[in-house]
Amino acid sequence: MTTIKYLQDKIKLESVSLNIFKSFYPENQDILIKIHFGEPHNTNAFTPEDISPIISALRSHGLRPTLIDTPVAYDSLRHTVAGYKQVVHEKGFDKIAPCIISDRFIEIKTKDFTAKVCKELVEAQNLLVISHFKGHACCGFGGAIKNFGMGGLMIESKQTIHDGSKPVFHPETCTGCGTCARLCPNHAIIMVDNHPVVNLEACLGCSLCELNCPTKSLVPTTAIFDDLLAQGAAACINNLPKKSYYLTFVNKIARECDCWDKTWDILAPDKGFLFSDNPIAIDQACLDLIGADVFQKAHHRDPHSQLKYAQEYTKFTTEYKLENL
Repeated sequence: MTTIKYLQDKIKLESVSLNIFKSFYPENQDILIKIHFGEPHNTNAFTPEDISPIISALRSHGLRPTLIDTPVAYDSLRHTVAGYKQVVHEKGFDKIAPCIISDRFIEIKTKDFTAKVCKELVEAQNLLVISHFKGHACCGFGGAIKNFGMGGLMIESKQTIHDGSKPVFHPETCTGCGTCARLCPNHAIIMVDNHPVVNLEACLGCSLCELNCPTKSLVPTTAIFDDLLAQGAAACINNLPKKSYYLTFVNKIARECDCWDKTWDILAPDKGFLFSDNPIAIDQACLDLIGADVFQKAHHRDPHSQLKYAQEYTKFTTEYKLENL
């Protein structure tokens, strides 16, 4: 069973991280840090001040850290390598460590699509995955799984996941209840003559309408978002270097992802930091600390779904024991 180390005291973050890193990573090597830098105006996203203690701990162990992420699929400065580098520079991350925005990839086949996985991640000598645990409309919450299932893939694969989750309407079973229109987080569904009309351009592909339709009149084009996200995450996780470790910040637990260029309301109080070599169990532990009902209420979906699929596609399970530090 996986042991997850749990730290609540932020003051001890650097010293505790150093002790953990010493026991896991060899000295005097390069280490790549997978991170989500966040949108410019989202104050819940990571700041250089958040990550600096981790950088210091790695360097104290003789490691040479580089931060990395990939461009996003939606309309943003972060959609291009050059634009994302500008965001990183303006946020000040390049002052604490070298930063890479990668559009280099290798292709890995999953059950339903071929994922273009960030090349640097699978070729890294050592890897540290730093995730921010928070809510997410498309999968209930975002943590380590989403850090790979979206963040570890190229734009084309990210779009494939969203597009593959968009609904197909079967009118013969629809009763016109309007549940889909009521729950759609992006108002992409309207009711016309007691039947849903879906604006696929506005649709996020979150699968919320499909999951909540009482007559299953809306079904995914390929599979629900949680399933495709887990497939993308598994394409990364199953091909990472042996020395891969996970650190999750369980604080600033906002309703929505750091991909939004705005600051959302906070759903739960800060809990601290989790350390593990198991990306699935660390997400489960985060969920247990906060309570699944928080995300169920906020996003009308079972947040355990992505965990179920991630277990199916990787060697990892959700089983863990918590060790307080």
